[in-house]
Amino acid sequence: MKNKKLKSALTLIIILLTFSLYAQGPPGGGQGGGRGQGQQGGQRGGKPDASKILEKLDTNNDKVIDKDEASKDQRGKIAEDFDEIDTNDDEVIDLEELKASLNDRKPKKISAKKIIKELDDNDDGTLNKLEVAAKNKKELSENFSEIDTNNDNELDLEELKAFYAKNLDKPKKNKRRERD
Repeated sequence: MKNKKLKSALTLIIILLTFSLYAQGPPGGGQGGGRGQGQQGGQRGGKPDASKILEKLDTNNDKVIDKDEASKDQRGKIAEDFDEIDTNDDEVIDLEELKASLNDRKPKKISAKKIIKELDDNDDGTLNKLEVAAKNKKELSENFSEIDTNNDNELDLEELKAFYAKNLDKPKKNKRRERD
């Protein structure tokens, strides 16, 4: 009889422990009812919230992230990709730029200034055909004459800005070949 009471007591304890474990919910808290309610950006599986990231990293409260502030990003991703995220080359990341980068979109605006900085081997502030070809910039090579509106055989900042502004809305060609 004692053995039967002991078994019943152990069974009851095991059942209570099992229920208490399931009542706690998933590991890591899982607050919010399980259907996406209560999730905050930055939790695993959810998209990070750009405004929260900006608020956290913007230590001087100027509503932008500079390179120094970006270096304090724990993951290091913002500091690592700073120049790509800073699409307008103003040396800071604003909320819109941060949102665009977090949504896994490539920046819409191509920076003419960055292209010149990247390709200009003789540091004259313009690009000639040789500089463009040497860096294998096919889009610029193929459209050189169209971009060079003043016909000086050099692409300057304003010409590049005009070209990219004009071609921003054009759909890119699909690189896959259609099969006949």
